[in-house]
Amino acid sequence: MPTRAIVVAGAGIGGLATALAAARAGYIVTVLERAIELEEAGAGVQLAANATRCLAFLGVLDRLRTTAVRPEAFQVIDGRSGSQLAEARMGREAQTRFGAPFLVIHRADLQAALLAAVRDEPTIDLRLGRTVEEFAVHAGIVTVLANRGGDTEEHRAHALIGADGIRSTVRDRLGGRGSPVFRHRAAWRATVATGHLPGRFNEPVVRLFLGPDAHMVSYPVRGGGAVNLVAITNDRRPSHGWGIGAGPEELAAVFGKWHGDVRALIGAPERWLRWALFDLEPLTKNWGTGPITLLGDAAHAMLPFLAQGAAQALEDACVLGVTLAEAGDDMAAALRVFEQRRIGRVTRVQTAARAADRIYHLGGPARLARDAVLRARSGAALLERYGWIYRWGP
Repeated sequence: MPTRAIVVAGAGIGGLATALAAARAGYIVTVLERAIELEEAGAGVQLAANATRCLAFLGVLDRLRTTAVRPEAFQVIDGRSGSQLAEARMGREAQTRFGAPFLVIHRADLQAALLAAVRDEPTIDLRLGRTVEEFAVHAGIVTVLANRGGDTEEHRAHALIGADGIRSTVRDRLGGRGSPVFRHRAAWRATVATGHLPGRFNEPVVRLFLGPDAHMVSYPVRGGGAVNLVAITNDRRPSHGWGIGAGPEELAAVFGKWHGDVRALIGAPERWLRWALFDLEPLTKNWGTGPITLLGDAAHAMLPFLAQGAAQALEDACVLGVTLAEAGDDMAAALRVFEQRRIGRVTRVQTAARAADRIYHLGGPARLARDAVLRARSGAALLERYGWIYRWGP
């Protein structure tokens, strides 16, 4: 077994970023991913300054220049009347304020950039079509068993990092670390070519339309060649996976009394994909045990209402890389240091995302009060509300 070896379970955004961070800390890394190939999945991702700072730290930010879009404004709009409630200037102003750019990008383009960087790194071995099934620790060494088409592969390393998502096998095998909680909402996602929408929606602007029990977000992706749409609705179906129950007529009914702009956006895609929303209860103690830890959604899956899921996984990867670079021979101790460096922050972000869920979906007098506050607030104040998130750096 090579010295300073690590196995990462999962090749999503968090897993690939972790592989890069660990390799640059001097480790030999094996990434095990159950998918046979890394396909385009999901839709858009908002990358606030804390996320782009991480990507710069990992040497990946420059790879996004042709696919990411830097929004010039963030607008909050009453979804029923179409009137603007607040606007924050983004672009250079936000970059100056928070020290790094704000970008929007298709998730597949972000994953492709991370994947290209991983494949350029000779100390990372990415193995697709491998499902982690079991692991055991003996004398400080982790033995990981992965299923490859019915055959079992054995991998030995000094640490196992579970970056295998909200339904993490690694977390499940560790036991006692919680299960996903259905939050009775669904995210409906689609991307539309810019030529299929009114011209104003092709502008480099992030728009948030608020209404009772629902909201909608739009912003450009794919270098400005497409627009990402996300609609959030109440939902009682915990079925999980892209495309489950994604009838467009159901979505049209929910937004039938909203402003014409919203109805135009709802009617534009040929296909919507539905995703039931879950999160995890915050873990206040260690995520892992011995030379095993969790990362990203496996440790702290959160609701998407602050657009911080991918960002927090990237932060995890950077902090883990720094911690590994400092580590001595005691890997278990190093991983506990990593967890303690992260638990307080991600718990705060998880809690803030749940609060945003309530604020976004208010109705009646509470909605009117919220809108009055938004109208009175400056654009700078709108961003500064979450300045504690955006100013973070590795």
